[in-house]
Amino acid sequence: MLKFFSRLEKTRNAVILVFGIVLVLSMILVGASVLDFRGGSVVSARSTEPVAKVGSGAVTVGDLVLQKENMARFSGRAPASSFLLDGLIRQRIIAQEAERLGFTASDQEVAAEIREQYRSTDGTPFDIKVYEQNVTEQFGSVKAYEDMVREEIAARKLEAFITAGVTASEAEVLEKFQKNNSKFDLSYVALSVPDLAQSIKPTDEELKNYFEANKANYAIRDPQKKIRYIFVNTSKIGEKLQISEADLKAEYDKLPEERKQAGIQGQQIVLRIAKPEFEGDVLAKASEIAANARKDGGKISEQAFAELAQGHSEDPNTARNGGKIPGLVRENPNNPGDPYQRLLSMQEGEVTEPIKYGERYYILRRGASVPKTFEDAKKEIEVSLRNRRAYAVAAELAQKITEDLKQTKDVQATAQKFAAEANMNVKDMIRETDYVKPGDEVPNVGISPQFEEGIAGLNNPNDVGEKIPIKDGFGIPLLVDKRDPRDATFEEVKDKVAEAVKLDKARAEIEKIANEIASGSANAAALAAIAQSKGVKAQDAKNFILGSPLGSGPSAGTTEELENAIFALKPGEVTKTPIRIGENWYIVGVNSREEASMEEFNKQRDQLMQAALMQKRAQVFTDYISSVRRRMEADGKIRIYKEALNKVDNLDADAGI
Repeated sequence: MLKFFSRLEKTRNAVILVFGIVLVLSMILVGASVLDFRGGSVVSARSTEPVAKVGSGAVTVGDLVLQKENMARFSGRAPASSFLLDGLIRQRIIAQEAERLGFTASDQEVAAEIREQYRSTDGTPFDIKVYEQNVTEQFGSVKAYEDMVREEIAARKLEAFITAGVTASEAEVLEKFQKNNSKFDLSYVALSVPDLAQSIKPTDEELKNYFEANKANYAIRDPQKKIRYIFVNTSKIGEKLQISEADLKAEYDKLPEERKQAGIQGQQIVLRIAKPEFEGDVLAKASEIAANARKDGGKISEQAFAELAQGHSEDPNTARNGGKIPGLVRENPNNPGDPYQRLLSMQEGEVTEPIKYGERYYILRRGASVPKTFEDAKKEIEVSLRNRRAYAVAAELAQKITEDLKQTKDVQATAQKFAAEANMNVKDMIRETDYVKPGDEVPNVGISPQFEEGIAGLNNPNDVGEKIPIKDGFGIPLLVDKRDPRDATFEEVKDKVAEAVKLDKARAEIEKIANEIASGSANAAALAAIAQSKGVKAQDAKNFILGSPLGSGPSAGTTEELENAIFALKPGEVTKTPIRIGENWYIVGVNSREEASMEEFNKQRDQLMQAALMQKRAQVFTDYISSVRRRMEADGKIRIYKEALNKVDNLDADAGI
């Protein structure tokens, strides 16, 4: 590094001396960034213990720890060690392949690259001390960083050499544009095993035969209890509560600023994982895009991110709009795994690391916050305040009912006594279960550990339990009867047997039925009637764009095979072969289609051609490096040391990375 910048400063010797003192002191005072002692060994960013052998080189524990720390520093968390290790192995393979083919980077090239990366926006001269401090914090040492820059330059030369002959024709770019921008009016049948099972009606003989063959599976091994309980509905109590305008305004004023938002805007870049074996390569590509987006202090402008999205994102619905996520992102505690929830804890302009969700990787950018006025929030605040107050009143009332029922042992009389206060009629307050055991789904309660715990101590008829929080309110239970463990009778488990038989028959018949629907549909208009004759229902999708999931709910999905099949259909045609996505089968008919605008294509032509060329080159290079890796693995030149990898994983668990 020193000779790279020898012309930058006349007083370099003094700078070197001061920097040397500062560096030594910082190492003494700060030490390694992560230290963990396990069995006498040190797991740290300075560890040279190999975690993987890669040809003539290695990936060390220190390399992996440092990578995880950098990812966690920017986003608060880091991907699994195995994924990061895949990326580091890929880097080593590229570096060795570049060296094998004679691609290197000169000192001058490295210096020029660093000057460009650290070029100030206000024209101030290059500050060597700031540079050294920054790279030491992020990469462990100046040498480590400059070696990485040298490898990156050599990697670009290797990629340019490998992909020199790659071209993108206007015909294939046009076809992709047409696929991404044409709209379809579809009729389709999405067959899933659970849905198909509902249309199957097994005979009693089939059910009895199945029960006899699987009788042991239906033995009742826990005591069964019949429970009569008094239900207190929180919502009914809430209807009586008076909430004033002043109460609502006071609630609004108490909200923290982040809760006074209607939501936030966001952008995304989406990369698909076409096959499981490609996941490592997709992650590597996503990491490169994310690193590019975050190179200026972890933030990027909306326009700059939009250009990245248009060039790299594989979600055509958002890519054409610069990756803009439709609507606003709001807090959703019921779905913490939703990657968009990450945006809520970020600052405007910040970009995430690649986030895997389903079969895709997402790179997200936090946009501007959209404020929520008192009038906008008023209804939401009223619902929240009413629910909280109603819950408190309901809990107090349920306690009074519990104490009374313990005295009377008469559910009817106690319900009658408190019906007016509960704002309910007696009939709705009294509920009774069938004979239930732990793990059973109880009507109006569901599968509830709290309910099971609440009735566990009831062993004699007329025993009364404490109030139990259940769906929509509270229940105060009384034991009616109890049955000891025994072999179940057919009638007791008939419903469960029926569900099992229907699912088995659906799994066996789904492909056959899908083929019959596809072959029997002469055109799109006939699809619904054929589906109905098989006991299933056809659905419609208006203005469908390829790349969007087809269907609804968790079973919705898409694949390249499905998209190509739809694109090839003319109006009125139906896929003659059903297409399988996971455990679902799709038969699709096109009622009409709106072709993409050639005028719009001509406007975007140059940009689309460049983006297509970049994507093809990236794919060719990815395939090339993947083939090199497979060859090295077959020759035993790549080896992962599980014990060393486990040390890093154990460190993650303790540090919360």
